[in-house]
Amino acid sequence: RERGTGLDPLLQALGEPQPPPQLGPLLCNLSQLPEGRRGLLDRSRCSVQRLLPFTQYRDSVIHRRGIVGALRNCCFQYGE
Repeated sequence: RERGTGLDPLLQALGEPQPPPQLGPLLCNLSQLPEGRRGLLDRSRCSVQRLLPFTQYRDSVIHRRGIVGALRNCCFQYGE
């Protein structure tokens, strides 16, 4: 399904009843890049607030690990 480009469609997919299983690891990989971290830390998107509930997501350990990895990678963003 085509939803557009950028980080916004990925963050919108988090709001689905059953987010795609590869979404957590994908966000983790994207957050390894400075552009990905900047996108996740953009205050206008409220991305971190959307990601935090998934740190306790009981339905999928893959989601949980991916999201925790993405948040951890965001800790390496500095200077902004």
